Amino acid sequence: MHAPTPSVAKGPIAAIVGGFMPGPRRPILLGLSGAALAGSLLIAMVLVRQPARDHGPRKAEETNSSSTQISATPTASRPAHSSRVDAGQLSRAAAALKASQTPEQSLRVLADLRAALTQLPQDVAIALIRSFLEENSDAATRLSFQISSNGSLAEAPTLRVFLLDLAAQIDPGAAADDARTILSASASADEWAVSLRNLARFDSSPETSAFLKGKLAAMLQNAAWRQSASAGFLEAFDVAVHTHATELAPALAGLLRQAENRAVAHAAFLTLDRLAIQDTTELLNRLQEEPELMAGREQTRANFFARADLRDPEQRTLLETYLLDPRRTPAELQTFAGLFPNANLMVSNNLLTRPETPARGELIARDREALATIDAWLEDARFERLRPQLDAMKQRLAGFVQQASAAAR
Repeated sequence: MHAPTPSVAKGPIAAIVGGFMPGPRRPILLGLSGAALAGSLLIAMVLVRQPARDHGPRKAEETNSSSTQISATPTASRPAHSSRVDAGQLSRAAAALKASQTPEQSLRVLADLRAALTQLPQDVAIALIRSFLEENSDAATRLSFQISSNGSLAEAPTLRVFLLDLAAQIDPGAAADDARTILSASASADEWAVSLRNLARFDSSPETSAFLKGKLAAMLQNAAWRQSASAGFLEAFDVAVHTHATELAPALAGLLRQAENRAVAHAAFLTLDRLAIQDTTELLNRLQEEPELMAGREQTRANFFARADLRDPEQRTLLETYLLDPRRTPAELQTFAGLFPNANLMVSNNLLTRPETPARGELIARDREALATIDAWLEDARFERLRPQLDAMKQRLAGFVQQASAAAR
């Protein structure tokens, strides 16, 4: 097996199409920022059959905060603690950020503040952060909303966002409590994104999961946030994957169809695609039962159905229903034939979820089952109309299986 040669797929932003390419699964870092993800996500396509589409960078918008009332009372059981940090120093840090001329200067200000706050007892540090947030002060940092591999922020666009992120590292319980207040009052999408993460990390109860889904739905419905989508707004889509929110498929599909807002449309596509990988049966059932959700994006729907694993009897039945549906157009069927079985993965640093790539043996097993099923369909009179597409898939999959067998010798 030889390594694939990357190339740029042609076609709509949400329909990753192009030739399948055999070869080892090897991630290649691609900057899908700017129009695709507002400069926030570093995405890697794990090349299984085809390349990813790349989009140019764009500087993330700065966000502003509004009134958020959070108690600044320290824990009563802890003694007062003298420190070189006081509430005034947070205000001075805000002033220093406003005077900063470069991102590097801002990074130094925030690094010093982080070092000082993390040396304090939990209750004292949290009280200082809460006091600053209660004042409704803020300062832009000239930095992006950038996520590190553990879900914390490597960069924050405002001081308030920085402090909300830092609070979760100092006292996760207090940060989760404050998140509910932020989510009821703040007018900043970036603050909502961090608060959703803080709460989801600390509380995994069904009640909180339902609360998170409701708040994410509210975010998606916020026209102002969608129109000037910040990086944090786009990153918050990860909450849908974390909470297995297939019930948000109608809202996500609606955003996917917004051709005038490519960043939001692409984020919606990635989210639906990740749900198709993670919650395959639930999502494909909904897309089959509500075909209007993908009206105008039928070829994109083929991407999602190509995620079906034929080793699962329920998914096999779903896929047969999808393929035999007389509403399937030649273009959609052709897209499906060029993708199935779709094992390409988008890998990124996310607020909550962590990327998981399938083992090589898993992919080979899926290919073999798909090949056997296609052979059976070719003998089934119900699939006669699909013979050209089935023949193309069989030829490609036979090559994959043959290469895998040869490599195993």
